[in-house]
Amino acid sequence: MKKADRKTDTFEQIFAGVYGYNRPYIPMKADLNQRVAIITGGAGMIGGAVAELLAASGARIVLWDINDERGAAEEQKIIESGGEAKYYPVDIADRAGMAAAVSQVVADFGCIDILFANAGVNTGNRQPVTEFDSDLFDQNIDVNLSGGTVFLTRQVLPHMMARGGGSIIFTSSVCGVTGLRLQCGFVASKFAICALTRSLALEYARYNIRVNTLAPGSLPQPYGKLNFLWDTCDFENYDQNFTNPASIVYDIPARRPAYPTEMAGLVLYFASDDASYTTGQVVCVDGGWTAGFSGDY
Repeated sequence: MKKADRKTDTFEQIFAGVYGYNRPYIPMKADLNQRVAIITGGAGMIGGAVAELLAASGARIVLWDINDERGAAEEQKIIESGGEAKYYPVDIADRAGMAAAVSQVVADFGCIDILFANAGVNTGNRQPVTEFDSDLFDQNIDVNLSGGTVFLTRQVLPHMMARGGGSIIFTSSVCGVTGLRLQCGFVASKFAICALTRSLALEYARYNIRVNTLAPGSLPQPYGKLNFLWDTCDFENYDQNFTNPASIVYDIPARRPAYPTEMAGLVLYFASDDASYTTGQVVCVDGGWTAGFSGDY
């Protein structure tokens, strides 16, 4: 058997019992009837799973992405399931484009009730800070924080205030809760998002606007591939990962990557009235990765 085949087979095995993968998925529901939700990165794995779950609860879905083919496919998938969705080609690195898109969403849908600011980048040359490319560091800060998150939130907040409330949800990372070597640009931007969550929650609670953050663990990159961190994982002898501290799985008590549906339920909660007293919170969905040391010290 080829190594690639073994990797694929192992990938199937480790997700075998995961709710939503090949185990029937009966999603939670909330009353989001007619609420308008902007989801950035809506063509990706987390964004798509969240879009489908919110749509199943009655939300009107606004999908933003730069992948037109997958964005259109996600729009069609939601519509065929009986939901309402519209795809907009929006690059979160383009501030003028985002501002125009927010205005267009309000023109098309009449309001904005939910913002899931999910899209981001992880660019860098995997070097210590003294050798980390300055332009790539700045790109992480701009796209993940000052541009893609802060700028967009500034555009959306006045509409939520006029509406009488809303829910803003950011995507940070486990790397926004605990440090990670050789990715200082990404880590700095994601830590800042967690701090921003608390600051904005304090500022806008009086307007009935809640601000919370999802901090996901490691997921497969879109459509079946694993990201570079999983190069440390032994897929031919999977159990050996749990005795090898160099393997990414060694530090994840759940012994596997995350799956997008495992993120979507938390976002649905944050978006719903069940979370009406929940704001300023950062919640890790990471298989226990940030719970503590995995070794027997």
